[in-house]
Amino acid sequence: MTNSTRRPIVIDRFYEVLDEQTQAQLTPEQKQEIEGALVSITLSTHHRIDIRKSFPFFGTRYYMVFLLGRDLRKRLRKESTLVRIVVTLLILCGSIFAVLCLLLTLYMIKSAVGIDLIRNFHVGIWDWWLSLRNN
Repeated sequence: MTNSTRRPIVIDRFYEVLDEQTQAQLTPEQKQEIEGALVSITLSTHHRIDIRKSFPFFGTRYYMVFLLGRDLRKRLRKESTLVRIVVTLLILCGSIFAVLCLLLTLYMIKSAVGIDLIRNFHVGIWDWWLSLRNN
């Protein structure tokens, strides 16, 4: 076996569960091919962004995984046109929502500082917010 500090953890786990007699019968070439196959089919390969967090929520633990990197698989995943449309719409709606939240935040900061961009014209969000705080 090669140095385990440079190998992905999936390879170490594979050799831990593999029978010792079977492991002893493998040639170095076979080990290299098996390790390459394991790395190519698992998500434990190196990603540019790899965020894995778990957190408790009402006595149960949940996890979140966010991976971003180049797709190095030889076979592409088949996606239907409907899936592509739905993903595109979700990304579009999320982007529009993020931009609107940013614009609202900038507007609230501008109003709190007292800057008027257009004289005698106010959208009214700041006054509405102040009326909610005073009630």
